[in-house]
Amino acid sequence: IIFVGSLLLNEPYKLKGSEITSPAAAPTFSLKSSHGDQYQLKDHQGKIVILFFGYTYCPDICPTTLYMFKEVMDRLGKKSNELEVVFITVDPDRDTQEKLSSYLKTFDDTFFGLTGNEIDLETVWKEYGVFRQVSNVAGGKGYLVDHSTRLYLIDKKGNLRVTYLVDTPVTDLVSDIKYLLKSTE
Repeated sequence: IIFVGSLLLNEPYKLKGSEITSPAAAPTFSLKSSHGDQYQLKDHQGKIVILFFGYTYCPDICPTTLYMFKEVMDRLGKKSNELEVVFITVDPDRDTQEKLSSYLKTFDDTFFGLTGNEIDLETVWKEYGVFRQVSNVAGGKGYLVDHSTRLYLIDKKGNLRVTYLVDTPVTDLVSDIKYLLKSTE
């Protein structure tokens, strides 16, 4: 029994999301940030970055996911300063830097909201495999944007390491982030 227990303790850590078995550099980009400047992914190596694509007028998935990220930050405690949450818009017509800034402050003022022109964003959406489709609302009262909801975790070296379904438990995200913060891979 002791032998079996020691084997289990020596098992290598298994990431909870969909691990990218041959990590490669995450597609880089430079977009306008809700913090008032340009956010260039390559400048943020040394931190873990979690990306999510959405928009401020989203009625359901986006606010729920951002609250989940707030919970992740809370559970990381002091280690939260080594994680950046990056929310990239799929609705550049309405999501200005100012709109993203005021929206994200309701969750956590350290979160980055990124926007740009549609051409720049289309490149990022394509590189990350993001689906996006604008749908008019009945009665002509605006529109919704259908979009994919995958989460992307980039390690301290700038490699795309794991993707997650949007309903991944907070405990799984926190566990993986803590592992990657300690990892020297």
